[in-house]
Amino acid sequence: MAWSYVKMSMFGTAATYSEDDEIMAAVVILTQTPRKRPWGGSVPGHKTYKRDRIAADWQLNEDYFVERPLYNEEHFRRR
Repeated sequence: MAWSYVKMSMFGTAATYSEDDEIMAAVVILTQTPRKRPWGGSVPGHKTYKRDRIAADWQLNEDYFVERPLYNEEHFRRR
């Protein structure tokens, strides 16, 4: 279909139509268009950092989920 449009725009409506031409045109168009990366995921070439997730989890629990937390309820008031 796309190839038919290209042929009509280039050669007028008298151009011949065939399914093979349409398939070839679709293949050419699909191979020439740049591929967009899917949303999210890792990005090639970006630097990664090793984080100590276990220690961070422990520190979070020590700061907030104990009898006397680091911050009181006034710090977490609803706006």
